[in-house]
Amino acid sequence: MAKKKAFLSLFVILFIVFILMTAFVVFFFSLNKEIDLSLIKTGASSVTRVFYYDYEDRENRIGKAIELKDEELFLQRSEWTSLYDMPKDLYNAFIAIEDKRFYEHSGVDFLRTAKAVINYIFGKDKNSFGGSTITQQLIKNLTGENQTTPKRKIEEILRALNLETKMSKNEILESYLNVVYLSENCYGVGTGAKMYFNKDVSELTLSESAMLAAIVKSPTKYDPFTNYENNIKRRNIVLKEMLNQELISNNEYINAINEKVLINENIENENNPGIYSWFIETLINEVANDLAKEKNIDYNAAKRLILKGGLNIYTTIDPNLQCALEEVYKDYMKYILPENGKYPESACVILDPRTSDVLAIVGGIGEKKANMIFNRAVNAKRPPGSILKPLSVYGPALEENIIDYSRVYDDSPIINNEAKTWPKNSPDRYLGDMPIYYALEHSVNTVAVKVLRDLKIENSLKYLNKFNINVTHYKDNNDSSLALGQLTNGESLINLANAYTAFANGGFISKPKTYLYVTDNYGNTILSNKQEVKKVISQETASIMTKLLQNVVQNGTAKASKLNNENIGLAGKTGTSSNKNDRWFIGYSPDYVCGVWTGFDYPKSVNSRKNPSCLLFKAVFDKIYNDNNEKSEFNISNNVTKEYFCENSGKLPTSSCTKIKEGYFKKGHEPDELCDCNHALTLNDGREESNRTELQSSKSRLLNFLQNIRI
Repeated sequence: MAKKKAFLSLFVILFIVFILMTAFVVFFFSLNKEIDLSLIKTGASSVTRVFYYDYEDRENRIGKAIELKDEELFLQRSEWTSLYDMPKDLYNAFIAIEDKRFYEHSGVDFLRTAKAVINYIFGKDKNSFGGSTITQQLIKNLTGENQTTPKRKIEEILRALNLETKMSKNEILESYLNVVYLSENCYGVGTGAKMYFNKDVSELTLSESAMLAAIVKSPTKYDPFTNYENNIKRRNIVLKEMLNQELISNNEYINAINEKVLINENIENENNPGIYSWFIETLINEVANDLAKEKNIDYNAAKRLILKGGLNIYTTIDPNLQCALEEVYKDYMKYILPENGKYPESACVILDPRTSDVLAIVGGIGEKKANMIFNRAVNAKRPPGSILKPLSVYGPALEENIIDYSRVYDDSPIINNEAKTWPKNSPDRYLGDMPIYYALEHSVNTVAVKVLRDLKIENSLKYLNKFNINVTHYKDNNDSSLALGQLTNGESLINLANAYTAFANGGFISKPKTYLYVTDNYGNTILSNKQEVKKVISQETASIMTKLLQNVVQNGTAKASKLNNENIGLAGKTGTSSNKNDRWFIGYSPDYVCGVWTGFDYPKSVNSRKNPSCLLFKAVFDKIYNDNNEKSEFNISNNVTKEYFCENSGKLPTSSCTKIKEGYFKKGHEPDELCDCNHALTLNDGREESNRTELQSSKSRLLNFLQNIRI
């Protein structure tokens, strides 16, 4: 019995050891033990250059790259400074105060690290490990990772040990001194010398060198501009360390302590970046997010690499479109009416439907006056209202052959759980039987709900996911959210506009993008924005949806968006959220997809009779197509046929039908039954008041059509 217990105890101990060892192995191999050396660029310019393409063929990327001279990206202009161009006192000051055993250790000062760990475990300061060497600080500066966690610290130690096997001490020191943060949005000693002393780094005195080294411990606290006295106190500590380590003589120490350093008060404007356009700001955010993922660094470190790393970014911008868009939004008062004296905000994005390239973007009304501000085209998520219907209801139902162009639904209310009639239409009326084309043309809510119920909610969600519209809130599995567009968490303008590229592009979609690829200062590609195209719906469905959405512009809720140039094919859909808090329009031509949102940042009604988003869209597209006399029409699938149908029944017309319409159908899904309805009952929407000429024309078309009907 005793042996059995001993064996069981031994088994338990071995099992626990096994579990702990397994956990340690898993933990160890999950650590990131290397630093991407491409983050360290010697000899590179600090200015990132931005390019656009003058395309002969955008879809196949045939064109010439041209630099946008007015859109250089930088924190401050500076060049990489070689260690040999720095005063010895400068790098000795940093070594003395930050890592006095720099030339002795192999990346990690284990004595300082041990003291820091003891302090972390038993000391009062639980938020600081301390003990970081210059090599470790370089890694922290490059990756932006500064969380005070044991895992992050272990990764930093392993990376430092690894880096010291790949770079010499002087290379590490030079890199560190060129990326170290010195407050005031200033990185590197070269920029610091210009910023604080208006000198080239080679001209720095011992005292000035110590002042730069003093900043590192706490850039805000020791900022020479805002906390000069604090910096001088810290400078004196740096100088004392240099004396103690015999890096300077006593006379040098005394002279430096007594030197009255003058701070530069005239920072040259040319050394500071201007106001970025909405497009450039969107570009910076997208590239920073992708770089952070690609290089395994945090977002802020990636952004700093863009603004400090001397990169070349090849963008998707069309400068002419961006200019046209900005002009309209600076002149917004022509198109938007105030509500109680306050103008609603607005945003707009234009994409190429074939590639999903973002060609132009504006995130707010008026002139942009600051950098890195809230972009309503990208950052705002609002309920889309009826612009969701083609994505969540009509497009999917067409694809599944649940509806077609002529299918008739009853525009009558549904009794909801509270015994009230629902949903409300706008205007508030119910018209009886109507074909799908008319229901979409006039954004009839009752029909959208009924089509959704035939489609089923799970199918609607499936297609929205294909369109890259992610509905994740548990409250949105219902008619109101999916058929009427009242999404709980809303959706961004850029995602909704991009979803419509599937209708303009034969059913295919890819993700919206502001850049194609990024190279370093030497031309090496460090980031590529690969185009991943997926099929969402068939070309036939896309063609029929385009024809349906053309009706919306010609005769329906989007008539205010009609262009001056009638040679341009135009399709689109309006949307209005509850209480008219959000007014939307997404329209497209064969060349461009354009989404517009108008509303208040803190939601309240926008009561303009005409949808202001339609008016803004028209203003932008009238500028784009002003001098274009060529006809631009949508390509319709060869598998789509044009057929006549009776509006009252959606079926093949007979000689007694008085309301005949042309529609578009997938081959094999055309109407195949003769109309048998009572034509004394016509749609009660005023359309029966068509003039006699139109009626005679319809009957003439009918007679020609009947000759080809198989009865």
